[in-house]
Amino acid sequence: MTRVLIIGATGPTGLRLVEESLLRGHTVTVLARRPEALRTLRERVTVVQGDVLDPAPVALSVTGAEAVLCALGPHWESPPMLCSGATSLLLSAMEGQGVRRLVCITGAMIGHPEQRLGWLYKVMRHAYRDALQDRQLQEQLILGSMLDWTLVRPPRLSNGPARDIWRAGEDVRIGTLAHIGRADLARFMVQQLESPAFIRRAVTVAY
Repeated sequence: MTRVLIIGATGPTGLRLVEESLLRGHTVTVLARRPEALRTLRERVTVVQGDVLDPAPVALSVTGAEAVLCALGPHWESPPMLCSGATSLLLSAMEGQGVRRLVCITGAMIGHPEQRLGWLYKVMRHAYRDALQDRQLQEQLILGSMLDWTLVRPPRLSNGPARDIWRAGEDVRIGTLAHIGRADLARFMVQQLESPAFIRRAVTVAY
């Protein structure tokens, strides 16, 4: 059993991370600006209410954690450098408190090798180059840290029940129709808390 902090817990993927972490017997803390978005899960976790861009609640939420799962993602109201700004604060808090394990979602368009991307993902990567700067900086910050990190780069996310089958690795080819269910993505991420296989590696997870 691990004491896990989940960042981005109120989003659709973050909620799956909370569910999966609880299912596997971990003790869960979440940092949430709107704890009510956790719905029924709120009664089963420790909630630190606050903003991911505020150093005080970020540091408080890290206190006592043994590992961090980050599913932070921007939405239309988000500040332009949300992911990199929040990650900078998170890394500082983790390093300051000696919390080493981090599993963080970015995306297949961020750092996945160009030659292993399907044509649609290549077009999107170039079309959204400016919008991806925040995510790219987020990856650079994590790659430059001293933590035991795993970067998870999924393609398009889908809903539905877990299949318990996926491809995961640094050399996975991402075709135009590639996707991964949020339930399976969450399951893969939580499994990394119990496995050293992908420590300090950036992996793509897809069906």
